[in-house]
Amino acid sequence: MANTYTWSYPQLDTAPTEGDLSDVIKTIHWRITAVSDSEQDADNNYLSASMYGTTGVEVDPDADFVAFDSVTQDWCKAKVLADMTKTEEEVQAQLDAQIAEMATPSIVGKVPSSW
Repeated sequence: MANTYTWSYPQLDTAPTEGDLSDVIKTIHWRITAVSDSEQDADNNYLSASMYGTTGVEVDPDADFVAFDSVTQDWCKAKVLADMTKTEEEVQAQLDAQIAEMATPSIVGKVPSSW
């Protein structure tokens, strides 16, 4: 099973000004989605799993401030992973496990046929 992973950052919350700085990022809204290239559901849709959340950003204007228009998605990913205290590989492994569980569930809901 090979999965593809896509990170997205639908919104960055900013403080309009903070001291001499402008558009200071305070919160990163993020999502990572994994899509299987082999496992499908009953309707032949490829299985997918995702994680999402927010990450607060503390900025030291003397050390790590990045101007808003210079922020990259890699910068956002680094902040998110640091906040999660996980590597990208660990996050991908969690999503892989979710897809594997969907493909071959360890628990299945059923009722007896006589009901």
